[in-house]
Amino acid sequence: IIGMLLKIVCILFAFSSLAYGIDNGLARTPAMGYNTWNDYGCNVSAQDVMDAANAFIAQNLTAYGYQYVNLDDCWAEGRYPNGTIYPDPITFPNGMAPLVEYVHSLGLKFGIYTDRGNYTCQHRPGSLGYEQIDADTYASWRVDYVKEDSCYATEEKLEAYKEYETMRDALNKTGRPIYFSLCGWHWWYAPPGNELGNSWRIQNDCTNWPTVLRAIDTNAYLSEFAGPGGWNDPDMLIGTSSQAVFSLPQAQSRTMFSMWAVMSAPLLIGSSIVDLNPFDLQTYTNAEVIAVNQDKLGKQGIRIVGLDLFTNQSLSNVWGRELAGGDYAFIFLNNGNSTVQMECDYQCFKKMGITNEKNEYVIRDLWAHTNNGTVKVKEGLTIDNVPPFGASVIVRLTPAS
Repeated sequence: IIGMLLKIVCILFAFSSLAYGIDNGLARTPAMGYNTWNDYGCNVSAQDVMDAANAFIAQNLTAYGYQYVNLDDCWAEGRYPNGTIYPDPITFPNGMAPLVEYVHSLGLKFGIYTDRGNYTCQHRPGSLGYEQIDADTYASWRVDYVKEDSCYATEEKLEAYKEYETMRDALNKTGRPIYFSLCGWHWWYAPPGNELGNSWRIQNDCTNWPTVLRAIDTNAYLSEFAGPGGWNDPDMLIGTSSQAVFSLPQAQSRTMFSMWAVMSAPLLIGSSIVDLNPFDLQTYTNAEVIAVNQDKLGKQGIRIVGLDLFTNQSLSNVWGRELAGGDYAFIFLNNGNSTVQMECDYQCFKKMGITNEKNEYVIRDLWAHTNNGTVKVKEGLTIDNVPPFGASVIVRLTPAS
C-alpha cells in the first residue's frame, strides 16, 4: 500500500511550489546527538541542558561523533509585541543566548524546538506566521539545529509541505547554517524530504518495541529518498534506563541502535544522559556500529528478507546496507519467541547487488568485535543462534584479500 501511495505523493510533489532545497551544506552523514524529550519531558530547564552538555563531555561522547544537544518542547513562554519569541523566565531565567554560548563553549552544537502550527504540542507558541522572525531569532542566538513539530497544524500534504518550505526558506535567509529537522510523523514527507530539510520524521513517536517495529517497517519502503544532506528519521533512540520517560529491554535497545545504523537514521540519544548506565554507554559508543551509520557512501539499508514485523507478517528480517570501499553491513533481526538460525543465501546477496558467486568476504561481528571466518557468495551467510524477542546480530562483510 505504501508503495502505491508513494507514486501518488511523488506526482503531487512534482506539481508543488517547492523552489529549491535546504541548501545549508549540513548532514552529509546522519546527525548524532541528544534530545531532552525522552529524558525530561516538559520538566526541562536551562540547568538540565547544561548538565546534559557536561555529561556529553564527561562520557567522551564527542569522540564518537555526537555533537548536538537538542532542547525539545516547553522552553518558550510567549512573544513580545514585535513578535519575537522569548523563553520561560522561570526555567530559563538568563534567556537563551547564554545557554547556547555555554553549550558552544564545550565544543558542542545547540538545537532548539518549534512547531509549524499555532502552538507546540505542549501548547507553547508555534511558528506559524512567525517563521522569519523565529529563524532570525534562532540565528541571533547562534542556534545550530531546529526541530519543527506538527501539532495544531494542517495534515493536508501540500499545505504541510508549504509550511515546512516557509521555515526552510526563513532559515536559509539568515545566512547561518542551521540543521532543519522536520517532525511530521508521516512517511509521505520522504519523497520531498531532501528539498525541505536535513531529516524528516516518517512515523509517530517510538515509545515501546511495537512502535520501533512500526518505524522499521515504514522505513523499508523509503530507502530511495535518503542520502547525504537528508535522511529518513524514525525517531529518537530509546535506552534501557528506567529513569527516562521510555525504556526498552537490553536486547531490543541494542537492536534499535543497530537497525538505526543500517537504516542511516539520525542517532539522537533519548535516554537519561546524565545517568547513562554502563550498558547504554557501551551501546552508544560502539565505534564499529557507528561507522556503519556514518558511512560516507550514504546509502540507506534495505530489507532483503522478510515482511512487516509490526503486523506479524514476518517474525524475522534481514537487512543489508552497501558501504564505501566494497563493504556491506547485514543485520539479522529475530522477533520470534525462540532462538533461530537465519540466512542470507545467494538470492539474498543478489538483492544487495552482489552477483559474483566467487566473491568472498571476511565476516566481522560488530558487537562481539570478532572476525568469524569468511563467506563465499555462492554458499550464502548463515547466522546460528540468533536470540528471540527482538534480539539481532549485525555483521560487516569486507572483501577477502
